[in-house]
Amino acid sequence: MLNAGRVLSKAQILDHVWKFDFQGDSGIVETYVYYLRRKLDGPDGQLIRTVRGAGYLLRTAT
Repeated sequence: MLNAGRVLSKAQILDHVWKFDFQGDSGIVETYVYYLRRKLDGPDGQLIRTVRGAGYLLRTAT
């Protein structure tokens, strides 16, 4: 929520959430974004948007 309106790459999310020593696949970010979308998206549309080639964007409140 602190980065609403800012595009974050998968690498940035991995580093912040799972720390630098995480040995897993970056596909884990896609999996958890999917889980979050299922919980957060409503009739107003997507809260988390994919920015192709850049990362993910958390939409700001309107």
